[in-house]
Amino acid sequence: MKLSFANFPLEYYAQTMADEVLMLQTIKDCGFTCIDYNIREDYLGDDYAERALRLKKNLATLGMTAPQAHAPIVNPFDPEKDAVMYYERSLDFCRIAEIPMVVVHAAVVKDNTREEYFDNNEVFYRSLIPAMERTGVEVLIENLGHAADGNHLRTGADLREMVDRLNHPLFGICWDTGHGNLTAANKRDLYGAIVTMGDKLHALHVHDNCGYFEPSYRHHRIDMHTIPFAFQYCDVNYDALLQGLKDIDYKGTFNFEVLTMTRAIRPAFRRDGEVVRTLEQPPLFLWKQANTLVYNIGKYMLETYDMYEG
Repeated sequence: MKLSFANFPLEYYAQTMADEVLMLQTIKDCGFTCIDYNIREDYLGDDYAERALRLKKNLATLGMTAPQAHAPIVNPFDPEKDAVMYYERSLDFCRIAEIPMVVVHAAVVKDNTREEYFDNNEVFYRSLIPAMERTGVEVLIENLGHAADGNHLRTGADLREMVDRLNHPLFGICWDTGHGNLTAANKRDLYGAIVTMGDKLHALHVHDNCGYFEPSYRHHRIDMHTIPFAFQYCDVNYDALLQGLKDIDYKGTFNFEVLTMTRAIRPAFRRDGEVVRTLEQPPLFLWKQANTLVYNIGKYMLETYDMYEG
């Protein structure tokens, strides 16, 4: 299995397409030759096809690939947005850039029951089928959040149910380990979740967090996107994950979606009336050191289970 890296954290350092080669080279310098490409909403203007062609060329020049992408998160039930246009352009972007699959989040409608949530999102996902068939790009459905967020695609069984309902060969699953860790059932049996998804599991977002603590103990729930083994309270069970992936003969990449060494969200510090941002964002050389460690952690994990492909 190859190691992959979600490119979105580096956008803090490389805001324009002119910097894309630097961004990709920096990821490669950490050891990664595969990326999960983040298609931002502003990448889908009228010049999106040119952007996709540039990405294809830049990846080829550097000897890299993008086995998967992530579409922008646009609520399909928001009357102010033409969400289908964004998702259709995302699929076409992937076709042009030769990215075979793209994550498209389900949408929350306030106060939906589970049945309503599934029905509404089934209609949404089916609306993408013509564009999927035209482009040949697979749509991946990702597990999302905690029950308190109004999401009902939280477990491996939930995801399998949605994909089976859609019953189309171009729908698959992306398992997000951090999102999964916010649900008690996944904490208890992550291996079972992986096995339940089985041959429909085609991609991963690997990162860690502290899970969910009930308020009576310690109220904590945050999608931390931190690296595995970051500290003692991060508790995604990687033995369960790796053994599950091995037993289902998982074919995708081991893709990290970590926010290591990126700009923190913190209150502004002012001195003499001026905002001081000296330490707001670490320098790029530290980012490289930190994410080279991420690569080496992934290599260790996969080698331990005899699954590493350099």
